[in-house]
Amino acid sequence: MGSKVSIITLPDQPLSIRITHPRVPPRALVVHFHGGAWVMGDARLEDRLAGLIADDCAVVVAAVDFRNAADDNLARTLKDCMAAASWLAANLERFGVEHLILSGESSGAHLAMEAFFHLRSIGRQRSVIGFYSMCGAFDLEGSQSLHQSSSDSLLIDGPSALENLRRLTPSLPEEKQKGPVDGDFYDLPSALFIAGCLDPIADDSLEINECWQRAGGDASCILIPEAVHGFNRMPTALAAKTNSFARHWMRTLIDRTHDRGR
Repeated sequence: MGSKVSIITLPDQPLSIRITHPRVPPRALVVHFHGGAWVMGDARLEDRLAGLIADDCAVVVAAVDFRNAADDNLARTLKDCMAAASWLAANLERFGVEHLILSGESSGAHLAMEAFFHLRSIGRQRSVIGFYSMCGAFDLEGSQSLHQSSSDSLLIDGPSALENLRRLTPSLPEEKQKGPVDGDFYDLPSALFIAGCLDPIADDSLEINECWQRAGGDASCILIPEAVHGFNRMPTALAAKTNSFARHWMRTLIDRTHDRGR
């Protein structure tokens, strides 16, 4: 994409943040957590989509390069993500912005949600104006759609995914083991949840959207017909249209926030 990318290493933290800069002065910061079932992937995989978001929305995109839980230590991964979110929220002026949007894909959506809960616990939630999830995983006990899926599911093997959750969750504090669907929902930013109808974890997005709306939050959940888990990364018109819609949602949210601030 030709976007400028730089790397920030957090002080006293064993993780880095991959920063994609827009070609124009930024209007907000998007803090993104990559997917990979908590055990694989890295921030470099986000460069293409981050470049599109940065230029189309005039935002800085900060993709967090947290330590994966390949050794089943999900608590360490979560600690990394909370530390990165805290640092970014406390250093918005470094990027020339006042607000941020939290974003996550698949397992990264779980990490983004826990990052929001953490920012709220330290009084930093006012800077968060939005939450965006793509194919998010929010129920760590496995939602109904995951339990009903099989090894024939496209891209996600249902039984293997459930076994992965059973290995990872014991490392978490007890209050975190059920996942964000068991969290406290209040003082919420606007949210957009997108999932594919053929995704074994589609129910996760429906559940979290219901939690959001029951708490009086502004949230929308869109299920894309004939779409599988991770469809947004595929070279298809459906992926391009969905990603474009998400960027439009971000732009509109930022415009609304700036208008209120005038």
